[in-house]
Amino acid sequence: MKRNFKTLLLIIAPILVLLFTLSAVPYFPQSLAIAETSSNIDYSATVPYETMTAGPEGSLVTTQTAFMPESSLSLTGSVIGGLSSPEDMLVEEKDGKTTVYIADTGNGRVVVTDLNGANAVEVGKDILKQPTGLALNDDYLFVCDKGNKLIYLFDKTDYSLVKELDKPTNPLVGANTPYTPTKMTVDSRGNLFVVSEGCVSGLMQMNIDGEFIGYVGANETNKTLVSILQNLFFSEAQKNTFLATPRSPTNVAIDGRGLVYTVTNNAVSNTIKKLNTLGNSIMSPNVNYLATTAVCIDNSENIYSIQTDGYVTIFDSEGNLLFRFGGSDSLERFGSLSSPVAVSALSDGRILVLDSKYAMAIIYSRTEFASLVFSAVDYYKDGRYIDGEELWQEVLRHNSSFILSYKALARANMKKNNYGLALQQFKYAEDREGYSDAFWEIRNEWLENNLLWVFCVIIAIIVIVVVLKFIDKKKPALLAPVKTGLSKVNDVHVKHVYPFREIKHMGRFCKATQDAVYEVKYHNAASIWTAGVLFLWFIILQILSVVITGYLFNSSTVYNTNGWNVVLTTTGVLLLLILCNYFVSTVTDGEGKLKYCFISFIYALTPYLIMALPLAILSNALTFNESFVYTFLQIVMYGWSAICVFRAIMELHDYSIGKTIKNIILTVFAFAMVLLFFVVLRMLFAQIFGYFGAIFAEVIR
Repeated sequence: MKRNFKTLLLIIAPILVLLFTLSAVPYFPQSLAIAETSSNIDYSATVPYETMTAGPEGSLVTTQTAFMPESSLSLTGSVIGGLSSPEDMLVEEKDGKTTVYIADTGNGRVVVTDLNGANAVEVGKDILKQPTGLALNDDYLFVCDKGNKLIYLFDKTDYSLVKELDKPTNPLVGANTPYTPTKMTVDSRGNLFVVSEGCVSGLMQMNIDGEFIGYVGANETNKTLVSILQNLFFSEAQKNTFLATPRSPTNVAIDGRGLVYTVTNNAVSNTIKKLNTLGNSIMSPNVNYLATTAVCIDNSENIYSIQTDGYVTIFDSEGNLLFRFGGSDSLERFGSLSSPVAVSALSDGRILVLDSKYAMAIIYSRTEFASLVFSAVDYYKDGRYIDGEELWQEVLRHNSSFILSYKALARANMKKNNYGLALQQFKYAEDREGYSDAFWEIRNEWLENNLLWVFCVIIAIIVIVVVLKFIDKKKPALLAPVKTGLSKVNDVHVKHVYPFREIKHMGRFCKATQDAVYEVKYHNAASIWTAGVLFLWFIILQILSVVITGYLFNSSTVYNTNGWNVVLTTTGVLLLLILCNYFVSTVTDGEGKLKYCFISFIYALTPYLIMALPLAILSNALTFNESFVYTFLQIVMYGWSAICVFRAIMELHDYSIGKTIKNIILTVFAFAMVLLFFVVLRMLFAQIFGYFGAIFAEVIR
């Protein structure tokens, strides 16, 4: 046993050391250059921030400045006095006149003014206590007062108080349901959508008389491992005791079609949600920013959002990221934001952002590049891909990393039946759905042109087989020399060359795993060296799976994958599991030696070792419409391998089914403990090296 143990350690130890040593070495290049970046990118020094857009692999890349700070709206020095901690803002454009409504929370009023801060009027000065939310329709100005826990309706003509809306008396609301209105919006039919602080049921929908209609837009509870286990094992009473509550929406907006958008600050996912008329979420931006506090929607249904860290983020109507700019600035230069609380979009493309700390609104205007992008987006939104093709090409001439351009151009080429070019552009755009559609068309086109030849080849093969069988039956002497030669070749390569004989033993593991393990233990049907060759093939498969697997079914690419990390996390884990299983079995009456553990584990992975490469190749011929084929074959491959491993452990250590399950659980636990030990050890060494590195830096300074 000692000899076998030493031999196997001589094989495993160098491999583990090599993997850990090379894990930090990048095997594949780490970035994707879609095309050469245009040399005329505008890194303007006139604004205190960079503008970013969506780039390859979900990254943010610098682009031309999209919005320039134009002016500010501040009431400092005005007759009614400056703002104090404002919390909300709305802009109304009507009859050629632009009116700005600001919830001046610190002063307990609403201020109505124009873009220049002139002709300012106070509303609700002696009525409001802590106004935090505003809404408008043709007749009324709605104000959410957090301090008084009321909604006030003011006439838009003379700003006189019309009515107050208290908590609805409908039994569906519930006596314990919190009612502290903070934000709201109203649709064209007079339906109010109210954010009530702490109300986890969603938005309160009421009519203009304050009658409760229902809840819409409730957030879902995030599923965790603990919650899943609770649902499996707890009784209903216990579930209610540990019931997790979803987050309450924190803001709301509405677009020109009457669709409502909710904001849930610090939500793990779907911070912004677009709701349909039934209150169900139908869209969320493809990038989630947790610190989002408010949104507004322009006439083209582009989404403007602001974050507490001072950023303004803009998405198109499908949730694609267009621009992100801003951020806090320690120098407090004009255009930077510190605590943005509200955003509004004007019809001419300008936007207003209200900053609570600075107590003013900053007006940003579009640059020529932003106007170009938004014009192209309008064509894209309306499905006029060919009409907008020239604009998107111009966008790419300015910034070749603008991902949405490739998606729009790909759809234009799909319209023009240029499927090959569309396929490439969809790949650049990282749009797998579009890539699948383009590949479907290319494949159909190939089948139409070559299907006749495919059938001819198949028929020819069938005819040849039938003829050979007929000849073998009627005149066997004609084929006797061929059959004799093949038999000799088989004898030479399988019966008398032990590596081929041992590799052939893989078939036994697939059909009768326990018998195959028995032959390994007592008849030396497989050696360590052959198992080592199969293990090397397992390592090669990890690399091939990244390189060969079709784009539609492969989230990893050679551009975003560290090859050594892939090898380490698969082969290193496998070797560690084998060692853990051996050491666990030594204390649980297991009979398997380390040598046989290694051989049996590797051989038990035969379904994977055989099927992985053909499956990776097959994935290149499938679209999402046939994804069930790929998924089914993966389930067969991994499920079959898992069954073989289970039965191998069972026979290897002479366990019953129950003891095998126990052994596997203990193996996983031991593996977790060893992994934790290595993590702690790595952190300790990092601190030691950091400490001595700092000392060395001080000495040589």
